[in-house]
Amino acid sequence: MALWNEQDAILKERLFGLTGLEGNHGEDVKECYYHLDSTPTHSYMQALYKYPQTAFPYHQLAEVNGARSVQDPEFELLDTSSFSNGYWDMFIEYAKASANSMAVKTTIFNRGNEEATIHALPTLWYAT
Repeated sequence: MALWNEQDAILKERLFGLTGLEGNHGEDVKECYYHLDSTPTHSYMQALYKYPQTAFPYHQLAEVNGARSVQDPEFELLDTSSFSNGYWDMFIEYAKASANSMAVKTTIFNRGNEEATIHALPTLWYAT
């Protein structure tokens, strides 16, 4: 799912992370996402992704973590003020009825006090 909150300069198409040299504890994804449910065969999966309504702090996360030592704690997305002015909860569910049949359900909730716009672009990959 590609997302855009009308604040970021780019589409949010993948998880943002720091490389081994950028982070003070090695490679690390700086996002808020949760795997909520799954069958053992992955015929059903559910996840939650939290996306801020303000501009995503790419530069701040890289700059603060890069300035910290290994003894310092990591600077996480929740340590920024990104969620203080509202965010979206995006629940995404995948279900397979058969090897050639898949359903995707996406539900997005505005968790801010103000009306806000989010653009969501579903992206599917087909293999032949």
